[in-house]
Amino acid sequence: MKFVSVLSLLSIYLLTLENASSQTPVYFNIISHNEITDPLDYAHSEADYQTIRSLVKELCDTINSKKAKYNMQVDANMIFGCLKYDDGANNPNDLLEWASKSEHIDVDGHNHFSPFSNPYNYSDLAYLLDSCGVTLHHHVLGGVAYANLTIAGKTFKETWTQYINPKKGYTFKDFAWQADIVWGTATPGHQADYTSFGLWRPKGGSSPAEFGTHDPNQRLVTIGGGCKGDIGFNIIPQTKKIRNTTGQIISKIKEIVDNIQGLPKSSNDFYTMNLLINFRDIPEIPHFADSIGRIIDGLSSYTEQGKIVWMTLGEKYDLWMELHPDREDYFNLLCEDITLTANNISITSQLNLYPNPAHDAIHIEGDYPPNTYISIFSLEGRRIKFQILQEEISLSDLAAGTYIFQIKTEEKTYRAKVVKL
Repeated sequence: MKFVSVLSLLSIYLLTLENASSQTPVYFNIISHNEITDPLDYAHSEADYQTIRSLVKELCDTINSKKAKYNMQVDANMIFGCLKYDDGANNPNDLLEWASKSEHIDVDGHNHFSPFSNPYNYSDLAYLLDSCGVTLHHHVLGGVAYANLTIAGKTFKETWTQYINPKKGYTFKDFAWQADIVWGTATPGHQADYTSFGLWRPKGGSSPAEFGTHDPNQRLVTIGGGCKGDIGFNIIPQTKKIRNTTGQIISKIKEIVDNIQGLPKSSNDFYTMNLLINFRDIPEIPHFADSIGRIIDGLSSYTEQGKIVWMTLGEKYDLWMELHPDREDYFNLLCEDITLTANNISITSQLNLYPNPAHDAIHIEGDYPPNTYISIFSLEGRRIKFQILQEEISLSDLAAGTYIFQIKTEEKTYRAKVVKL
């Protein structure tokens, strides 16, 4: 079956706590996008569609066999290819319907509106997916923008806020759809993407600050992707080189998860994270499904310890809503507050700060020139302390939180993030 009950999710959650009571679980999944600009023409070339179908089917088989979790988010071109070359309207084994029937896979929409090449919105995609036999158990805005889109000097209001209430399609105007979950939180050109862990109800969509503010009166819920930008394969277009190898991705995921284990605990802790892949990269990476399989296997020790729990976006949403019926509850922690908070920080090869997180003081270990200064800033950039660097820096007069430590020598300036407990 495809839909996992809240009771089942609670059982997984309680079992995780029982087996690894000291661990903070990271709810992890794989997410893929295809774009309307993908080099393969899924909607108009049967050969191109069959190429991606074969590769994605192999990927799904790998994920199913290893019992991981996957959200496949598809644009209109992929759906039209399925309808045309997979007989999606009549074939119960077309790629999208077949995948959506798996208990390990959800199929959602992913859209970049263009009045010229892609005159569809998320409501249109929901209609098209229904035509392929896909049942949407959760209504997810995948890779959604929270800033307006400007094309040829004309501004289109393509923010997530338009789907708070039922909205009709641009092309299929008799069909209306509304969202429950906002995921992706991208901006045009990815200039100000909001990357964080957790679930919250975003106040508005006109700025990162507004988007990151929890509003208990908001109906839609955002699920953060964690540090997804740090752990993808991502083909660099100019060189065709892979940004991260399989081994590097495994190491980076484990590093982030380990850093989370060292952070202060709270009753609302709910760390959400995903590995993002793009359909356009799949044909470029040899044996792509095998690489994903090696990543899943490489994380198996962390799943056994309860540090990583595989869940789709919908399953994360269901578990959060069950554990936190109070709409005032939320969890939102920026990626940058995770990746730089290791137990010890090496400013240079000769200079270390420890412990981190810290209670009353930070210790400085190593050699540094006599005229070396340290400044402590708030995350908003306000300088709180300024003094000569010494072996122990008192934190007793600072409130709990995250701070920027800046160490300045005559030649260089070094910065690191420190958490005060």
